Amino acid sequence: MRYFVLTLILLAGLLFALAACTDSSSSPPNGELETSDGINVSLTTMPDPPVNGSIELVASVMDAQGQPVEDAGVFFMASHTDMAGMYTDGQGIAQGQGRYSIVTDLSMSGSWKVTVQVNQGGLRTLEEFNLGVE
Repeated sequence: MRYFVLTLILLAGLLFALAACTDSSSSPPNGELETSDGINVSLTTMPDPPVNGSIELVASVMDAQGQPVEDAGVFFMASHTDMAGMYTDGQGIAQGQGRYSIVTDLSMSGSWKVTVQVNQGGLRTLEEFNLGVE
């Protein structure tokens, strides 16, 4: 029992230390972020600003030289930050010129976190965006 309690205390301390080392900054809404592998992902919505209901999410994927990435697999995941269980996801459809889109249903207004996963060759890039849905 004594070793069990010591192990729990050690694990709690380790988790606290790891949490202190993480970046707590949030992603900009409808912004552009450069990833460590040189892929730039930006997110826009139709309509803009986003409203609840049917919405098109559009990811623009560019390489480090600003050229469109045409041969990527793009997957969208969206979750309401205040309501557990409100989640949607799906495969993006290539629209040409590095643009990939999905029409989905963001069924409630409020804050949504949209994660765009880009797979190209052996690389996987994840970018998160915060949307304020009206």
